[in-house]
Amino acid sequence: MSVPTALLVITAALSAMMLAIVWSLRRCGLPGVPDWCNANLVVTLSLVLFALRGYVNDIFSLVMANAALAGALALFYAGCVRFCGGEPRWGRLAAGLLATMGVVVVWRYVFDVFTTRVVAVSAFHAVLCALTGLTLIRWRPHGRAGGYHLTTAGFALFFAACHTVRGLLSAFSLMGDPYSLQSLGLNTFFLTLGALVMPALTMGAVLMIHDTMVRKLEAIANTDGLTGVMSRKAWEDMASRVLAATARGGIPPALLIIDIDRFKGVNDTYGHAAGDAVLKGFASLAGAQVRVTDGLGRLGGEEFAVVLPATRVADAVRLAERIRAGAEQHAVHIGEHGTMVRYTISGGVACLRPGETLALLSARADAALYRAKLDGRNRIVVHDDGPAAATVPAREALPA
Repeated sequence: MSVPTALLVITAALSAMMLAIVWSLRRCGLPGVPDWCNANLVVTLSLVLFALRGYVNDIFSLVMANAALAGALALFYAGCVRFCGGEPRWGRLAAGLLATMGVVVVWRYVFDVFTTRVVAVSAFHAVLCALTGLTLIRWRPHGRAGGYHLTTAGFALFFAACHTVRGLLSAFSLMGDPYSLQSLGLNTFFLTLGALVMPALTMGAVLMIHDTMVRKLEAIANTDGLTGVMSRKAWEDMASRVLAATARGGIPPALLIIDIDRFKGVNDTYGHAAGDAVLKGFASLAGAQVRVTDGLGRLGGEEFAVVLPATRVADAVRLAERIRAGAEQHAVHIGEHGTMVRYTISGGVACLRPGETLALLSARADAALYRAKLDGRNRIVVHDDGPAAATVPAREALPA
C-alpha cells in the first residue's frame, strides 16, 4: 500500500469516528448539526473512493471522489451558516461545485492535465474554507463564548491558506501526481493536510456545539422560566459575590425585597393565567428601573429581590419607590376582551452591616417587608432595628 493510500485509509477511519461523534449530537436541536453530520458522511465516502484509486474506474476514484469531497466542504460551510443563524445560498454553492467538477471532467477525459484539476479543486476548497472561517468570525458570540468559534475559524483559514498554496504550486508545475514518485514529500504533506480538513473542522464544530449547549443549560438554570429574571439560586450566588466584594472595602450594598400585594386575590378572581401575566409584567417593569449592575431575581411565588451594589439607603429607597409607583400605575391586560388587572407592591429595604451574612441581611429586609404589609401595603419600609422602622407611605414618593 502506497503512502498516499495509507494516509487516505487512516483519515477515512478518523472521519468515520468524527461522524459518530457528531451523529450522537444530532438530537440537540441546534441548527447546522444535520449538515455537519452529512458532511462527515460524504467525506468518509470520498476518502474511501480516493483510497481505491487504481482498483476502481476513475469515474469513481477521481470524479465522484472529488465531487464528494467538495460537496462535503460545501455542506460543512452551510452548517456553519445555519449554526450562526443564517441560511446558506445553495444556488451559489451548487454552481461552484458544478463548475469545479466540470473542470475535473474536461481536464481528465479531454486534456488529462493533472495540475489543472488540482488548481480548480484547490481554489474551490480554499474559497469554502475561507468563507467558513469568515462566517464564524463575523457571527461569533461576544466575550468568552466566542472562543470556540474563533478556534474553528482559525482551522478553516489555515486550511484555506494551504489549499491556496497547493493551487499556486500546481499552477507553476511544482508538484506532480501524488500517486507517482514525483515530489512525493510535498504531495504527501498537502495530501495529509487536505485529508485532515474535515476531521479538524468537525472537532471545532463539536466544541462549538458543546459550548452552546452548556451556555443554554446555564441560562435555563440561572433564569426564572416565567418572568425572565434571575432564578433564586442565581440571585443568591450573585448576592453572595456582591457581599464578598464589599468585605474588601467600599460602600456596602443594599437589599430590596418586594412582594406583590394580595396576589392570591388576583389568581382567585382572574385565574392563574392572569397571575402569571402580572408576574411577568412586574418583572419587566422592575427590570427597566434597576441598573445593569443590580441583581433582580425571583425568590418564589410573588416575591422578588434586588441586590444593589455600593448603594446608600437613601438611593435604595428612591429606586424602591420608583418601582412601587410604577407598579401602582401599571395595568396588565388579560384575555381577548382586554380586562385590565391593577396591582400594588410592598417592599422592605436593608443595608449591609459589617460582618453580616446574606441570610441576616435578607432577614432584616424581610422584616421590613412584613412591617410594610402590616402598615397597610403599597409602601416601602426601611429596616433600622429601632422600635419602629422608617416607612415611606404610598403617597409620599421620594424624588428620583
